[in-house]
Amino acid sequence: MKSRITYYLALLGLLGTTACSGNFDTEPALTRVVPSTLDPLPSQTYVLENPGNSDPVLFTATWTETLFYLDGSPTPTPVAPVEYTLQVDKAGNEFESAKTVNITSSLATNVHLKDFNLLLLDSLGAEAGEIFNAELRLKVSYGQNTPRTLYSDNTLALAVTPFEDRDPLSPVYITGDLTDWENENTARMLIMYKDNSDSNTQTYTFTGYFPDNCNFKFIPGESLGGNEAWFDQGNNLLELAETGTPLHIATGGYKTVTINLRSMAWSIEDYDESEALDWNILGFIGSFCNWENEPLMTQVSSENPHIWYLEYTLPELGEGEIHNVKFRGARSWNSRWAAINPYDVPYGQTTYLTGDEADPNIILEEGGDYEIYFNDLTGQYVILKK
Repeated sequence: MKSRITYYLALLGLLGTTACSGNFDTEPALTRVVPSTLDPLPSQTYVLENPGNSDPVLFTATWTETLFYLDGSPTPTPVAPVEYTLQVDKAGNEFESAKTVNITSSLATNVHLKDFNLLLLDSLGAEAGEIFNAELRLKVSYGQNTPRTLYSDNTLALAVTPFEDRDPLSPVYITGDLTDWENENTARMLIMYKDNSDSNTQTYTFTGYFPDNCNFKFIPGESLGGNEAWFDQGNNLLELAETGTPLHIATGGYKTVTINLRSMAWSIEDYDESEALDWNILGFIGSFCNWENEPLMTQVSSENPHIWYLEYTLPELGEGEIHNVKFRGARSWNSRWAAINPYDVPYGQTTYLTGDEADPNIILEEGGDYEIYFNDLTGQYVILKK
């Protein structure tokens, strides 16, 4: 109660200045504010399940109106504009990392299942399949020339278990005009890369060449050989379907294609490859070949000479053993790519080195059959256990 009285006094001291324009007889002063109260939710526990291509309402949050009293009047007076922002944060975090759920001028807002799931996973560090304890509160903004802010006088606790609609480390392939619409042979398709193997992100990129008037789509690794793919839904969003509108590049050249398989957003940007080195020989080298005479990788196509592919069987490992590997060009230690994070597998990124700098290896903890992809433009790699 003491904290609320202190807060109201602070508001009175701040907002009483609304009558300081020089006309004290006609301009009212805001003397009291009664904050909104969030109404109880239908449930405090939610276990989210993938709704497919739909995005149903998970719950509707409602609250009381924020009331404003002028000149000591016992009757509240409407104040406009008033904006209500529903916020969420991890329980116990005191809303230091509060994220916006929805913004409205009404006294209610629908919270959609997929949107809320995405917010928890991407912005608040929730883990799919694990209970995440969260809190909701209301931020109220009002006034026009000098906007003010206050918060609901209560918070709502809820326990949410988010879902992961696909393996975040599963591969994604590009197929289309450039690959004769191949949908099964991964050696002929263009794989997409990630900067690391963080399972909390599903942003994939591909940097390479596309011809003029090129149509293409994205195939999930789990759908190889089938018809299901991500198509252009419009408004720079993707949809997963068996048929649809392919993405299109009118003016060809080197591009970076980016997709986010949580938000379903996609983008295409030009890429300047003018400073890129051209390699005739590029290999996958490591302790498995005693760091010499490495197996050479193959360019996936003449159109994309910076994208390399190799199928290789690494020897099985004994207890406590690892494979140390990296990439090098022209079979020269003055042209090598070292790991940025040695344990980033299957997705990771390298840095190009030419001198005697420290050069960490990529660490593989299993032997067996692998598909290995490398993009010498970006230093990104994919090392997939078959």
